[in-house]
Amino acid sequence: MVRQLKVERRVGRLEGGDPFGDWLASVLADRLTGWRGKIRVYRVEPASHVVCRYEFGTGLSVVGKFFGAPTGAKTRYNADAAMKNEVRRLRRASCWIRVPCAIATNSRFHSVLVTEHVPGPTLRELLDAGVSLYDPLTGVAHLLRRLHDGTRTSCKRERDFAYFHALLDQNALPGSRRGKFDRLLGEWWHSTRLDRAGCMVHGDATPGNYLFNGAICAIDFEGARNHTHPVRDLGILAAELKTSPGIGSRAEDYIGHLLWHYSRSEEEFRRHTAVLPFFMALGHLRIARLPWRAAERDWLLAEAEACLCAIHR
Repeated sequence: MVRQLKVERRVGRLEGGDPFGDWLASVLADRLTGWRGKIRVYRVEPASHVVCRYEFGTGLSVVGKFFGAPTGAKTRYNADAAMKNEVRRLRRASCWIRVPCAIATNSRFHSVLVTEHVPGPTLRELLDAGVSLYDPLTGVAHLLRRLHDGTRTSCKRERDFAYFHALLDQNALPGSRRGKFDRLLGEWWHSTRLDRAGCMVHGDATPGNYLFNGAICAIDFEGARNHTHPVRDLGILAAELKTSPGIGSRAEDYIGHLLWHYSRSEEEFRRHTAVLPFFMALGHLRIARLPWRAAERDWLLAEAEACLCAIHR
């Protein structure tokens, strides 16, 4: 099983006189007592845009995300609007959960958003290290519940279905296979299982986007959406756990643990469990489109289809 892990790679340093480095230093001037004028630069990969960590000699680090420098398939969009949207989402989410503080933006430097750097291992790193995930997943479940409860609104489920169809398009299924997915989605659409209030979801609930440094911190809110079913975040994370190498039979236990600690009662747990397969299918389709998971694509598509078939149970 092949997977790309997020890593930091040192790519150089910014010297005095570098326009971006000088601007960054001016933004952080009140935090740079004793700084000598050199900034070490580390590239964070993979990411949908160029993302770098900037380390000052004082021990201070910040992260720059350059919306005008995409690295993924999506290259045609308004970079400034995307930058401002993420700032708004971070500020809104910060009312309820721990997220990196947005420090500054600058359209002149590829629409960069500068945030604080939050140290600590991610859920992905803990998983790969073989650490038990029960306590970390409890923290993630509580974080997501606070976010979802704090941002309650109406649920526009057509948005979840539109995202589902977009993922099916990206996976370029043959006509007969696509037809079966479409029929199953039609059954879910007419079911009452998805009827409930909506909220703001994190949108990219992957193990690499939850950090642990005493408190749980969620990062990367580019994919955050409003008016969305709350179980979408749980389903995406559950699909990531189910498809992680080395986790084996523990995946089902971890998924159940996540749902149990997210739920406030047995009735809620049963309701969330009934909806989870729909969003796990969405999570499998997200993974299936990734080029570094090409060898698993057939299996992932079969898993997505099997999840949607849960509407018959």
